[in-house]
Amino acid sequence: MTDPTAPSDTTDRLAKALGPKYEVRRLVGRGGFAEVYEVFDKALERRLAVKVLRPDIAWTSGMLQRFKQETKAIARLQHPNILPIHFVGDGEGIVYYAMPYVEGESLGDLLRRAGRLAPDRAVAIAAPILDALRHAHEQGLVHRDIKPDNIMIETASGRPLLVDFGIAKQLDGGAGLTQTGFVVGTPHYMSPEQALGQGNLDARSDLYAFGAVLFQMVTGAPPFDGQTSQEIVGKHLAEPPPVPKDVDARIPLWLSNVITRCLQKRPDERYQSAAMVSDALSRERASGSQEQVSAQRVVARVSTEAKTELVPSGERRAATPRPGGSGGTEGRKERRTRGRWLLVAVSLAAIAAIGWFWLGRPTLVFENRLVAPVRITAAGREVVVEPGGRLRVPLRRGRPFVAAWTLIRPTGSSGAPEGVEVSGSINADRPRGRLVAEAHAAAGDGAFFAPLITNNTGRPLTVVVNAGLQAAIPCNCTVPPGAVRQMIGYYPLFQNSTVKVVAPGGRSATFTADLVAEVDRLSGVVGLKFEAADLR
Repeated sequence: MTDPTAPSDTTDRLAKALGPKYEVRRLVGRGGFAEVYEVFDKALERRLAVKVLRPDIAWTSGMLQRFKQETKAIARLQHPNILPIHFVGDGEGIVYYAMPYVEGESLGDLLRRAGRLAPDRAVAIAAPILDALRHAHEQGLVHRDIKPDNIMIETASGRPLLVDFGIAKQLDGGAGLTQTGFVVGTPHYMSPEQALGQGNLDARSDLYAFGAVLFQMVTGAPPFDGQTSQEIVGKHLAEPPPVPKDVDARIPLWLSNVITRCLQKRPDERYQSAAMVSDALSRERASGSQEQVSAQRVVARVSTEAKTELVPSGERRAATPRPGGSGGTEGRKERRTRGRWLLVAVSLAAIAAIGWFWLGRPTLVFENRLVAPVRITAAGREVVVEPGGRLRVPLRRGRPFVAAWTLIRPTGSSGAPEGVEVSGSINADRPRGRLVAEAHAAAGDGAFFAPLITNNTGRPLTVVVNAGLQAAIPCNCTVPPGAVRQMIGYYPLFQNSTVKVVAPGGRSATFTADLVAEVDRLSGVVGLKFEAADLR
């Protein structure tokens, strides 16, 4: 983005427009709409960053007038994490505004240099940016171009600063397209409604872009990529949002869940305000497990006489017990009791929701909570629903309804399907309103889990799930060295479930003891990481 030499014509015009009290020193950056120059304020002895609308773009007089008016409104924002605007001006055929010069680098430069950030550091950057968004949204301003390059990290203080607030909105003519024919925004971070050119964007569009930025901070790459802008935009419109924890096992589940909700396609399915995202980050961080499952922590021998016990779906837990929690038999009973009450509460809530919507048109709302696609047959048609995807099917009023779904099993390196079949059914005698159903890991009478294997041993691994039990199942696969959260299918979940990996030569490591506690309640996911030191 940086050009070592400033175009002399624009430099001269900016110097004349600013007058003798300012010295135009150099061009420091150039984007799609504007160029940024370092300028020295001689009277106050301070460095400024002056952004000039590119004169080679055919701005209309109406757009320039709107830009100047709205930028004055932005200048009234007072927040420690919004880079303020000192003044707006025009002259010599150019329009510009001045900001403090920040010694530091953009978040984009940081990510290009360092790759993914640790979750704690990512949240430390994200939290004040969220508060800046909250402040601006309360003033009725929408950014429209949240991206890593529009977040500056001040070197001296480490303070993150949101820049270019609202500039894209002022340039789009109110119709979602610039006069030059480009959709306003950056494809990698653009909300679906913005990609469609909708002019009435609100705060939730910024929250989608914020989720995409936070996704990149913790995984090292944006949620969607492609060879062209059109391909990337198409993925924002059509593909389910990727789950950060499926990309990198080191990302805490609570943080992954917050990011995934920000990236929902429909604005009403996202958080509705920046304050809600901030609250979710604080709340989920306090309640979620902060550590990754370690093979070294739970590696153990497995008894061949161990009894196989199917775990009832209501007894499974979604997160690792927190330090200081109950242990032993009494702790497990207490957690099971809480699980049963939670199941009762959820069931009552579902019944109440159906009653509330009984006058509406019957509609099946089906969501796939698993990490593999499922095939559902409903209302005479067969549809594949991707992980995290949602399907709506209109139903006939007063007619019995029956549907069935089946997991599409992944294929291993041997060509055989991995794991076991997982399926479920949906039945309603007289469906009314919204009939909500999910494909989840507690289907039928039992429970299932999906080990996602990270192989840091440096050697290829074969996997046997429930090794030592009568229900032992080889995955029919090889997990290569360096694999991160490789999917190997779904398997029955028992109180004494295990996952055993074997390296060439016979050395092995086994997860056992408390896998049930680590498995996510709905998706069935558990991330298992194997290090070289785990092999015995």
